Amino acid sequence: MNHSNQTAIRTGKRWLQKWGVKPKGKQSESVWTDPEFDLFGGVAQGWNEHTLVKECVLSGGAGTGKTLCNLLRVYWTARLYPGARCLIVRKTRESLTETVLVTWERDVLGPSHPLLTVRPNLRRVRQSYHFPNGSEVVCGGIDKPDKILSSDYDLIYGPESTEFEKEDWETLGTRLRSGVVPYQMQIGDCNPGSPEHWLHKRCVDPPHTCKLIPTRHQDNPRFFSQEKNDWTPAGLQYLDRLGNLTGTRRSRFLEGKWVSAEGAIYDFSSALTTDDPPGHCLPSSWEAPRSWKRLWSIDWGLSAPTCLQVWAIEDCPALPDGSPGNRMYLVREVYKTRLRADDLGRYVKEKWLDPGLEPRPWAAICDVNPGWGKEKDAEDAKALFETTSGISLRLANKAERDRGIRETQARFDVQADGKPRIFFRKDALDHEPDQTLVNAGKPVSTVSELPGYIYDPTRVTDVPIEENDHGADSLRYSSVYANDNIGAGTGFVGPKPGQTVRDEIARRFGYGGRR
Repeated sequence: MNHSNQTAIRTGKRWLQKWGVKPKGKQSESVWTDPEFDLFGGVAQGWNEHTLVKECVLSGGAGTGKTLCNLLRVYWTARLYPGARCLIVRKTRESLTETVLVTWERDVLGPSHPLLTVRPNLRRVRQSYHFPNGSEVVCGGIDKPDKILSSDYDLIYGPESTEFEKEDWETLGTRLRSGVVPYQMQIGDCNPGSPEHWLHKRCVDPPHTCKLIPTRHQDNPRFFSQEKNDWTPAGLQYLDRLGNLTGTRRSRFLEGKWVSAEGAIYDFSSALTTDDPPGHCLPSSWEAPRSWKRLWSIDWGLSAPTCLQVWAIEDCPALPDGSPGNRMYLVREVYKTRLRADDLGRYVKEKWLDPGLEPRPWAAICDVNPGWGKEKDAEDAKALFETTSGISLRLANKAERDRGIRETQARFDVQADGKPRIFFRKDALDHEPDQTLVNAGKPVSTVSELPGYIYDPTRVTDVPIEENDHGADSLRYSSVYANDNIGAGTGFVGPKPGQTVRDEIARRFGYGGRR
């Protein structure tokens, strides 16, 4: 893969040298051998991004040459700017040692490079690489922040950028203040993840804080010959290996697509129903008829979000298998952290019910507990909400989670009339996104949760990962309740007069009731 001078690398050195800086050091040029590589396509574009952007991430399938490109930028920045400070950082120091630093020492430097031979150290304990011109390349992990965040840098490179939390990435950016290099830049690379990942949204959503550059396997000269316009033997062998992947991993590692995680529980599409192919979303201007039943569903939270969903229910004929054919439409939603039950009750009364924005719900259901798993919590939250809203709550059926997931999954399937049985109105969120969630890079609504709501790959059985699932839980409660109570000719079997929430919990789950 190592080649002689060519256009991309020469262009890159020109923009680095245009400030009048030339390589200098104690080693003679006969000893100091600089790396030269062919760079093409998206990889070359990534190399040539410099002072025009402050953040840049190369995205693509496995083996497109992303990491090598960014390591070359680190090398030449340190080589051409005396006293420059560069940081190579991953989520953990251990992962950096066995991945990126292998490429850095083997392919960029080479085993006989003076940076390795003048101060020989084992890679796993090396903290930095000292250039003879006073520049330094520091390596570390976010798991040991004191060792890397107490200093200033000119260039920060974060490989496998999707591993970082949003807070990690932004904290690293605050350390770009060394000022030796005329531009300060944060760069990264990654295989694609969920389209709802905070890094992807940072790139594609306004104000486009970070630039995302796609790369392809054709950009790697080891795998694809630009001269012959054909795959090399190594490329054919590697693509054959990637071709054995299936599902989401194939889409990400072979095709370089940002798609929902493997094992995604619900086959949700954020496309509009009018798109080709159609999705599950309706335009924000769509309004449900007021004659349709309204079903409210609450998943309590404490520091985690409280989610209240308003579903409009279209009563349709039963499906061929006899199951209910009703369709659910998410028309409004509250999704906030640190929201007390009494404050939520006041919100819906003052914002929705009193002005007539929403009709009173046909039914309103809630989670058994708001986070601690004690019946008393549910009783307090339920009573507080009822007092301030004037809406009576019933406990959701949580006893059969697997059944609930299966029934909810079926709603996403297209029926004989060409439509699924669940829809989401765009901009259903009734308030500005919760800033705490935005800052943490977490979902801010049910729709933003669904692509990342996946089965736990470490479990043998199909068990969801219980993280960022507040809207998904509320959705499941609603789906089960609608199936059990709409078109079935029966009402909800809830607490009888004089019963408390604790009595209902005892009936449902066999503990905590009156004796």
